[in-house]
Amino acid sequence: MMKRINSILLLLFFVTNGFAQLPYTQNSFAYDSLLDVVYGVATNYSGNKDTLKLDIYKPTGDNNCLRPIMVLVHGGDWIGGSKEEIDLVYMSKELAKKGWVVANINYRLGTHKASAYQMYALCNNTISQPCSYICDSSEIFRANFRAMQDTKGVIRFMKGRNLVDSSDINNVYIAGESAGGFVSLATAFTDSINEKPSDCFSIPDAPSPAASLIPYGCIPVSNSLLRPDLGDIEGDLHLGLYNSQVKGVGNFYGGVLDLNMLHQNSDTPIVYLFHQGSDVIAHYNYGPLLGRISWECYAQTNLCQSYYFYPSGYGSEGIRQYFVSLGSASPFYQAEIVNNYSYLNNCLSNGHAIDNIQFRLQNMTDFFAAKISNSGNNPTDNCLSSGIINYSENSGIRIYPSPAESFITIHSRENIAEGDFKIFDILGHCILKDSFSGHFKEVKIEKLTSGVYFINFFGKNTINFKFIKK
Repeated sequence: MMKRINSILLLLFFVTNGFAQLPYTQNSFAYDSLLDVVYGVATNYSGNKDTLKLDIYKPTGDNNCLRPIMVLVHGGDWIGGSKEEIDLVYMSKELAKKGWVVANINYRLGTHKASAYQMYALCNNTISQPCSYICDSSEIFRANFRAMQDTKGVIRFMKGRNLVDSSDINNVYIAGESAGGFVSLATAFTDSINEKPSDCFSIPDAPSPAASLIPYGCIPVSNSLLRPDLGDIEGDLHLGLYNSQVKGVGNFYGGVLDLNMLHQNSDTPIVYLFHQGSDVIAHYNYGPLLGRISWECYAQTNLCQSYYFYPSGYGSEGIRQYFVSLGSASPFYQAEIVNNYSYLNNCLSNGHAIDNIQFRLQNMTDFFAAKISNSGNNPTDNCLSSGIINYSENSGIRIYPSPAESFITIHSRENIAEGDFKIFDILGHCILKDSFSGHFKEVKIEKLTSGVYFINFFGKNTINFKFIKK
């Protein structure tokens, strides 16, 4: 009942406030980026170590101490794709311009391959993907689980950067396309070890892959066929201070492998769904992944070998129908379904894509922004209400004023013999180094651009402060 009440309140908020007036919906700022930030190392499907990286995009000049966080997850059938995908880079930049902190991520890729594969005479690797021929359906469950673990680690990593990024750990969202949509929904809704798929425990070894796949680069040189237990749903990256909960999730032409996972023990995220019926890769309602391209496009013409062994999944329309069946127990959601399904006639259409990326991204952003505003996040007073620390009881050091115009004062209640401090901008760049002794020191900041800065003291203990330059 409480979930239903919250949904009604959120709906009323939409109607009375209007999307156009909401923060985080309009392109109002310039942006900056930090590329190839390492967030962890993890063992991939073949037993090798992957170094995991992400790109961070942030607004500049917004003077906001509590920016919402968006994690973006690329697609690629769990074997390819990257954070460099053009749609994901576009989304990252657009969201940063609207005031979001964006983490555009890579995650562990790879699946064990089929023991039998043949490239048909009329087929080639521009119309089919040899590396997508998996040995059994367990590989998809396991690949999605590994990617989910990595993404949960990213969420904790980004929450841990909240002082550096001036971000709001209570307003974290995630969205993905294709396989990234499956990963995003799993990340948002998997909150119990009881939801761990049976395929993700220890299972029999994978078969030896077909030698005919070697020329396509599908088989790593060192390739363990062992399939051990994949561990806890949270993985093992950045465990401790922060959780992996999100407030909302966006799915662009992806889905879920099991509808039962769309239940939450607490704090159910809101859901944005987009899918086209013409998608022949991930069925917009329900069907085997790669099923339509296999049986409507390949098998009908004997063009390429069908993709056997893929499990069935529910696309955005299937999820929408399930939410309708739940009635008042459903998460609050917005579904944008393009009903252009045509049996045997979608093989040449670009249904596995976003029909209008600018329009769909705006709609998802508007939907999430209402949730953010309803939580009390308001950029105009976030720096006053976020509890900016300008006094440390243990050290007796105070920083003032904040906001400041031409200088800040460092005041210590005790006479400090000497200590070093550094000032960083919100991108983590050190812009000033100096030392401090005695009780007082004035630091000139008139040359700094307006924004949020951090001052770190180094001594027996490291002490961090935040201040605003007008």
